[in-house]
Amino acid sequence: MSRCNRPGNHYGAGNSVSKVDDTRSVWKPKAKINDGSLDSASDKSDSKIKHTDVDRRTDWKPKAEIDESLDSASFSQNDRSTGPGESSFDESAFGVDTFKQTLTELDDYNGFKKVKQYGDKSQKPTLNELDDYSGFKKVKQYGDKSLKPTLNASDDDERPKHHVFDICPKKSSSGVKLKPPLHVTNREKRNQIKQSTKGQNIEILGPGIVLLKGYISFDDQISIVKTCRDLGIGEGGFYQPGYNSGTKLHLQMMCLGQNWDPDTHTYTKLRSSDNSKPPGIPEKFSDMVKKAIHDSNEFIRGNSGSLNEGKVVPSMSPDICIVNFYTKTGRLGLHQDKDESEKSLKKGLPVVSFSIGDSAEFLYGETRAIDEADKVTLESGDVLIFGGKSRLIYHGVSSILPDTAPTSLTEASDMRPGRLNLTFRMY
Repeated sequence: MSRCNRPGNHYGAGNSVSKVDDTRSVWKPKAKINDGSLDSASDKSDSKIKHTDVDRRTDWKPKAEIDESLDSASFSQNDRSTGPGESSFDESAFGVDTFKQTLTELDDYNGFKKVKQYGDKSQKPTLNELDDYSGFKKVKQYGDKSLKPTLNASDDDERPKHHVFDICPKKSSSGVKLKPPLHVTNREKRNQIKQSTKGQNIEILGPGIVLLKGYISFDDQISIVKTCRDLGIGEGGFYQPGYNSGTKLHLQMMCLGQNWDPDTHTYTKLRSSDNSKPPGIPEKFSDMVKKAIHDSNEFIRGNSGSLNEGKVVPSMSPDICIVNFYTKTGRLGLHQDKDESEKSLKKGLPVVSFSIGDSAEFLYGETRAIDEADKVTLESGDVLIFGGKSRLIYHGVSSILPDTAPTSLTEASDMRPGRLNLTFRMY
């Protein structure tokens, strides 16, 4: 039975129905109702729909109750007029309350700045799909959920090659900075004066092993820290090296001159992890290395005579420097520096090590056995040289002594707690 022939219907039965239907010439089935047409019909006096007929359509539903199964694509965002303070974004076009929640979730991802259009609710990108894509600045439209976004060349250029490690991070200005105790400041000043008046304090630890205590001046230490900081935050700067197995070294490393790969134990022009080019060795660093070798040999000759000429360290001009930064928990196992050229190793060209910041327990010996190794404490400003017959000694850092760096150094350079170590060699 049709709707119009039901008992008690206002229009009765038979031919009277066709007359009423003729007047409703603009009525369309529910599935084809256009967005906003019913609202505009009730608001405008010139509508072709007769209000008496529309009011008596008992099966008609207001716009707010339209079935969500209608194709959202059939609604236009431009059909809805907006007033002052209203958003021009037509939320009804999406038909789901979860859309706002999705935008809220996307706001937590800094790479996404704006979502202009979002398709069918069944086509949402999942957070798992989006989580690893930090190069995206904007999502205009996301289609089939099976299509994951891909990075193009420009996105890859914007993404940092590696995590930037700053050895001199900017300190918060909101905190209160306390001055060191007066006795600590006075002690450091006395040590600096003592070193300048006493002259060089050099120890021979073995054939070709020389320790120059407090050799690097306070001003030169600050200069080295600031230079390494500037180089370390740029291309080829500090990163945490590791092996293909996934094991990471307990330090941050930067190579100067050539890149050293701890996994392959080879020197290369570019770093394999990000194809970055290592910075060059500053000329001032090279001059300090040459002077340290010269002063060491002068001391050896003056104290040992010609009978111990074998203890003299061969001269060299460094073309490689490995800069390591150890945090309070940093360490480095016993190893040999034997990846340089055969010619360099055969001549016994030395490794020259600068220590700045916190003190370190340094181990060295003829074998890899820790219990057989000798130990010496390397303090800020010390220079250690090993070459000649001791060029291939095993050496490493067993521990860092926290908070042992000179307070005046950390204040003047803003270096973070830890030890900065530069080891120079010639390939």
